[in-house]
Amino acid sequence: MKSTFFKMPDKIFGIESGLIRMFFVPVGMVVVFLISLGLVIVPKIDQIGGLQSDITNMKNKIKSVNEKRDYLMSIDQDELKKNEDYLDNAVLKEKSSYLLVGVIRKISDKYGFQVKSFSISPGNLKGDVSETLKVSDTDVAVKLPVNLVLYGPVVKNLELVKALENSLPLLFIDKLDTRSDGVNNDLEIQISSYYVADKTNLVSGNLTLNDLKPTKEETDLLTTISQFEKTQGFEDAATTEEKQFVKYDRQNPFGM
Repeated sequence: MKSTFFKMPDKIFGIESGLIRMFFVPVGMVVVFLISLGLVIVPKIDQIGGLQSDITNMKNKIKSVNEKRDYLMSIDQDELKKNEDYLDNAVLKEKSSYLLVGVIRKISDKYGFQVKSFSISPGNLKGDVSETLKVSDTDVAVKLPVNLVLYGPVVKNLELVKALENSLPLLFIDKLDTRSDGVNNDLEIQISSYYVADKTNLVSGNLTLNDLKPTKEETDLLTTISQFEKTQGFEDAATTEEKQFVKYDRQNPFGM
């Protein structure tokens, strides 16, 4: 005896049931395809698109690195080292007004002048500065002024002033007064220079080719600085050597 529990009627909504059974397989395949499209195919397409984007970015980075390498290889290394040396000597290596006084003393000695006296702002010694100069988005140059009285021959005044204005590190004469006895004179002078802290967080990979190429203003600055005279001994004066404590034993002559 055959079961008629699952027997379909001859017609459904006026359509032969045999025709409806013919569409079951195609419709099921379409449903499976749509599910696969949403769960597998579309994500894979997006993944392939992401890989293509990564490949394109990597090719652009390789091209950029090659361009920067070719540019750096084309530069005269001796000229590059010379420019680096000039820039390194253009500013003070330490945030110290006493170092600035030492630089001025070295220049003054060449023209027969002595540092008679000098004064430094107490706020400056504490690191509180009243004037700064912005040199980039993150770097700031700190102005360090000192007041000095230089004593020396009147006939060397002009030579001394020119030497101060054309020296490295760069010095700026803010004020100048003289008191002369005919042969020698006191120069009451306020001189300032700048200090820029070293930055160690620079990532060279973030530099573009345009960053590596100097602008016209930077080229002109290098040309100007190259005409200045470096203060001899400035490097030694800027180097602070660590001194070890030495204990000296001396017998107390008043002891028993």
